[in-house]
Amino acid sequence: MPTATETKLVPSRTMQESATHLMPGPEWVSFEQFRTRGSSVLDRVGGGRVGALRTKSGVFRVLSDQDFQSLVGLASEVERLKSGLTTIVHAIKVVRENPASPSALELLLHVATQYAGTPELPGRRRHQAPVSEAGPVPEDDEVIVDPAEVRKRAGRR
Repeated sequence: MPTATETKLVPSRTMQESATHLMPGPEWVSFEQFRTRGSSVLDRVGGGRVGALRTKSGVFRVLSDQDFQSLVGLASEVERLKSGLTTIVHAIKVVRENPASPSALELLLHVATQYAGTPELPGRRRHQAPVSEAGPVPEDDEVIVDPAEVRKRAGRR
């Protein structure tokens, strides 16, 4: 759950521009290709460019956190608009069935005013940092990328 400092309204123009102008970015034909090229390959992802990682289990999209947050903001706005439209339709039905009722007209005006909402989309500036379920990782922890070395070390145990 985002804290009050992590949740901020971001101007809709910026979020809409980056989230609605997504374009294909780099493509990796295997996880191995993605992994061996290092983190520098991620420099080509972001600013609306979305990478594609193809694996045996499917295609995965890689995008920057800013682009992801823009999409989250847009999705949230779509849900707000859907809900608002449904409420407005119900209020219109009430006015149509009770055209002389001042409270029915007041309800419609109130709902329409709320529907207009805010000109900004919600978004978070950043995610909470991930926490390892296994506990802290020792600084001298070694990552072995050579499968032969992994098998060799595993055989020693």
